[in-house]
Amino acid sequence: MPSCMIHLLTAHLVSPWRDALFYIGALAPDALDDWRAKDHTHLRDCPGRAAALTKLAEETAPGEGFYEGALLHLYIDWLWDESCLLRYWDSLGVKGKPPGGDWVPAYRREISLASAWVYHHCDWARPLWQAMLAVPPETYGALSGISVGDIRAYLTRNFAWHEAHPGPASVFYPPEEAEAFAKSAAEAYAAWRSLPENGRQKLWQKYE
Repeated sequence: MPSCMIHLLTAHLVSPWRDALFYIGALAPDALDDWRAKDHTHLRDCPGRAAALTKLAEETAPGEGFYEGALLHLYIDWLWDESCLLRYWDSLGVKGKPPGGDWVPAYRREISLASAWVYHHCDWARPLWQAMLAVPPETYGALSGISVGDIRAYLTRNFAWHEAHPGPASVFYPPEEAEAFAKSAAEAYAAWRSLPENGRQKLWQKYE
């Protein structure tokens, strides 16, 4: 899965109207520490992940900001896992499967550095985090296995972390790659959800 700011950068490209609940939803599925639980909430343990995502999309009403954001998060993770994560595994000498050994800390460092670079090079990033933190937690949507407190703590913790870490940029996921992924993922999501290029904002206009 990608980092916070790659999720938010993609969400910003999909809908630059900055509905705070939409963006909170775009991060909320990661407000869990247990990776095995995340495998379930992110549909990674589904035999047909793409089909499961399609079913979830059919159950997500357009315009429900928080839930549309959460759907976007899961879709982005699927695209990332099928491309950027596989490339990382390939760099460790395996093909298409998790490598042996404890590869996760080094991987997390790379995606964290990529996230920090985006945060400190997008003028909308800090105001967006502040807007998300201004939303009353009781107005969040509900996700299975994730509490309102989990989401609030995740937002608070990651805002502080990004504020404190200006760089350097990731070597493995350099800025140009992070930006290219976000752009292609936003375009793919818009096509998947049948959002016309000139009309994507209509889904979330009522939240302006």
